[in-house]
Amino acid sequence: MNKPFYKLKRFYIPCGVLIALIIFISLTYHFLQRPLEFIFWDRYDISKLSINNKEKNFKTMKTVNYSYFR
Repeated sequence: MNKPFYKLKRFYIPCGVLIALIIFISLTYHFLQRPLEFIFWDRYDISKLSINNKEKNFKTMKTVNYSYFR
């Protein structure tokens, strides 16, 4: 007796496993995102980093402007 849906099962089972894996990874990232932010909040404070970058960019732009107009 010939199995009519053998090739379809061979294709759909790995696709279903892949989709389930993607959903599992996205849900674990979603639920672990907040605790990771609370743990590393002091180390990687976004506002402090952006202020430091603005000051550095201002200093480099100042030196570039001075060197350009000489």
